[in-house]
Amino acid sequence: MLSIENAVQTLKEKNIRLTPQRHELINILSKGNKHWTVEELYQLLNESMPSVSITTVYNNINLFCELGLVKEIQFGEALSKYEWKKEDHYHIVCSECGEMVDVWYPALKEVEVFAQSISKFDISSHNLQFYGTCSNCEQK
Repeated sequence: MLSIENAVQTLKEKNIRLTPQRHELINILSKGNKHWTVEELYQLLNESMPSVSITTVYNNINLFCELGLVKEIQFGEALSKYEWKKEDHYHIVCSECGEMVDVWYPALKEVEVFAQSISKFDISSHNLQFYGTCSNCEQK
């Protein structure tokens, strides 16, 4: 798993300033297993830094994605969530409330290897999401 220190070092190596906004975003993103929308990150960051703009959050999230610090999880064209970069894993998403849970299952990596062998593509990554209903929504 990527540490805060590794993230700060990556910024330094790329000669990118560690602004207070960037530092706070790194702190927020690196804690827990949460999957954030830009709006959620903006609201949380705005509590401690009221002068921050949503554009700043978008720009920094895009930068973090380019640097490999954060992973974007796309849900069609309208919604993306972001998570701190950790070992490869998959997601289960509740179709009712949108809750997302991480799933680690190393054997699924074999699917990528198989797809590469039959397609002759040089596959750099893949994304797999399962959809269902979480226990909270099932009880409702």
